[in-house]
Amino acid sequence: MSAMPHLVRILGSVLLVAAVAGACSSPAPTGASGTTTGSAASATTGNASSGDFAAHVTVGGRKVYMECHGSGRPTVVMQSGYGNAGDIWSIATAHLPPVAPGLAPTNRVCVYDRPGTTLSLDAAGNPLSSPQPGRSDQVPMPRKAAALVTEWHDLLATEGVPGPYLLVGHSIGGLFTVLYARTYPDQVAGMVLVDATPPAFASLLPPTALTLLKASLNAPSSIPGYRYEGYDLDDILTSIDAAPAWRPAPTTLLFAGKPQQVSDPQAQEFLRDVAVVQDQARAQFAASVPGATTTLVPDASHYIHVERPDAVIEAVRAVASKAP
Repeated sequence: MSAMPHLVRILGSVLLVAAVAGACSSPAPTGASGTTTGSAASATTGNASSGDFAAHVTVGGRKVYMECHGSGRPTVVMQSGYGNAGDIWSIATAHLPPVAPGLAPTNRVCVYDRPGTTLSLDAAGNPLSSPQPGRSDQVPMPRKAAALVTEWHDLLATEGVPGPYLLVGHSIGGLFTVLYARTYPDQVAGMVLVDATPPAFASLLPPTALTLLKASLNAPSSIPGYRYEGYDLDDILTSIDAAPAWRPAPTTLLFAGKPQQVSDPQAQEFLRDVAVVQDQARAQFAASVPGATTTLVPDASHYIHVERPDAVIEAVRAVASKAP
């Protein structure tokens, strides 16, 4: 067990910065109006329901950073994967444009920074060489899934972001998206889950791999004075199970066809354990969502929205066309 903290840091780093290195070779992502996204200093020329909005919103006595751009219904609201701030949706290594600016011509698009996440872009929209603290106030960690979903709901309600929403969630953010959809079904027009973490991992992974998966959601911070976000996987899954029953909504699950690449032998072993149960876990996840369709993106790994933003944009537009 002496190697556990070392491996947790590696796995957490995979989740936190996997998109950054590839993004460094990409053009700076741009928003719908041609201005770069991802900056706390971005000009706010409208409000959260129209125009270019980028501001801190007071929710529960704390400041939460949110951006909204573009126009058109349904409003697309994105939930990032572990460790990633909202700017991850404005990064692409190929198949430009990135997801957020790519959807903005046809839909209102909103992203936000969960407390404890890290930025991938600087104030000018250029890729950072290493993660930097996100723009939302910090909160005590680990955090309950229900508290996160309540904050997400209150953020959108406080600024009057027009619903119902087409929710897009990546990785563990996909599970937060599912919890939101089951907690506030009247506000959900559809979902796109981007290589979301299958709940069945909790029962299918061997004990050592499951322990590492849980630990990776509490990765030690490499930024002095900044606490990375942390969660209890059991709490997330229990919260989903206890939420109201599904209300059917158009949903697509996008799954990665390529494995993540890591050099650490223990991390490689963990990913091999994941690969053994992955297909079964994904199938069980898809079957649990009423009316869901699945799409395998063969040439993308876990960060589908960075490597194949066009596939995510296509999926969102297809779900939007079915939304009430």
